Amino acid sequence: MAKDDKVLHKRKVFLERARLAVPKFRVDMLRDRRQSIRVNTLKSDAAFANAIEWAPSCYWYDGDKSELTHGEDFKEGRIYIQNAASFIPPIVLNPKVSDRILDVCAAPGGKASHIAAITSNKAELWVNDNSRARLNRMVHNFSTLGVKPHNTTLFAIDSLRHQLPREHFDKILLDAPCSGEGMIDLNDPKALDHWSVAQIKRLQRIQKKAIATAWDLLRPGGILVYSTCTMAPEENEAVVDYLLRKQETAQLLPVGLTLPNRIPVLKSWNNKSYTHDLKNCLRLAPSQDIEAFFVALIRKPKV
Repeated sequence: MAKDDKVLHKRKVFLERARLAVPKFRVDMLRDRRQSIRVNTLKSDAAFANAIEWAPSCYWYDGDKSELTHGEDFKEGRIYIQNAASFIPPIVLNPKVSDRILDVCAAPGGKASHIAAITSNKAELWVNDNSRARLNRMVHNFSTLGVKPHNTTLFAIDSLRHQLPREHFDKILLDAPCSGEGMIDLNDPKALDHWSVAQIKRLQRIQKKAIATAWDLLRPGGILVYSTCTMAPEENEAVVDYLLRKQETAQLLPVGLTLPNRIPVLKSWNNKSYTHDLKNCLRLAPSQDIEAFFVALIRKPKV
């Protein structure tokens, strides 16, 4: 198959899957999105116009992004630039100053720094990543943002459960490595260069290992938040369903955020039904404001 034909075929497969996963999917849903910023309350109590009503200290920004990145507020760590979807996992985790918290795949540190800000650096925050380069970047970001983690580790998923204490953490955030379909801009001719169904299946294997490991590290009564920025059901509903089948006492709690681009979770994929009712999960369609996203909130019952 010629290169141009391969590109067209890949795009066709991607769009077919997107239309099955997202009701009324349109190509223009995957495009440049509105900017959003989080005021880093470790360093600033500033307020901006266009507050995001469901995300404290977070704001929509409709100006030129370069004005932000070249401004003193950004350089000094008083604001942090993220798509608004990334505000969701720390908010759903609901961290408290008394919590011992693990961010499993923390780099480059946006969500971990949000957790630190919510708890005023008083929670016992552990951050981990499996890439030294990404970890070093996160440490630099933390220095700028004034984040003070309790422990910083460099472990792969396969070794994490052997390196960290079992049933040690009150709350765990697993923002899993994923295919990133929610961030794809189909106006970019190279947008799908690294996307494939085979890659999704490879990532699903990693995600299943990661969520099982996170479960082992979570104390009884603790909370696990699983999130991705992809539309692929293999990486979303299927991974959560896997954990619920493996851990029969796990409790899937409702993610209570009301967002305009929230859509129903899937009950099946590729003619295979999921075992559990996953309606409590949050699935977001891509929109002008927020990229495609998925979040599950799971409690480990007390013994």
